[in-house]
Amino acid sequence: MARGWMVALVVGLLSGCAPIVGGGVVTGVSVERRGTVEMVEDLWVSNKIRSAYIESDKVSWGNVNVTVFRGKVLLTGTAANEEEVQESVRIAKAIRGVRAVHSELKVQYASAQELAEDTWISTQVKMMLLRDEQVRGLDIHVDTTKNVVYLTGLAASIQERDRAARIASVVKGVKEVVSYIEVDPESYKPTPLEESEPSKP
Repeated sequence: MARGWMVALVVGLLSGCAPIVGGGVVTGVSVERRGTVEMVEDLWVSNKIRSAYIESDKVSWGNVNVTVFRGKVLLTGTAANEEEVQESVRIAKAIRGVRAVHSELKVQYASAQELAEDTWISTQVKMMLLRDEQVRGLDIHVDTTKNVVYLTGLAASIQERDRAARIASVVKGVKEVVSYIEVDPESYKPTPLEESEPSKP
């Protein structure tokens, strides 16, 4: 049962929303520490960028992963050439609400097998982050391209940020870990999921 809800949680988190689990049942959507308003704004920006990619005839939108955190955009995935990389960045920068764009797009071809392996790695990393008692996995987003893991999100300390990177680095198949995790102790507060947990004696 525990493994079942863990997998459901990971799938939700990797797709951009996190189900709250109570009593072994998925009951809703959790709120990250960045806050509901910021989450909604980031989701809006992410959707606008993806829509712009779909409308563009210069971007292979299916190969570009878009992660938005506090208005900062991280682009991962693959592109056919450098012109496509530049166009992807240009489109993202033009969207209202975007504060910065970081491109980690690789000018390479990714086979179906490589894409499947990247998805497997992301899932394994996320599950390990969620299981670790010293890292708040709900606040960390995971993307993988060509066996390189990219982490974004929020940590309460440098120690937590670095621990998340170390956890990702030991997952089988990971060649490198690139961390964009922000350290912000002021925003560190319990999530609804944590508040619902019984206190330990």
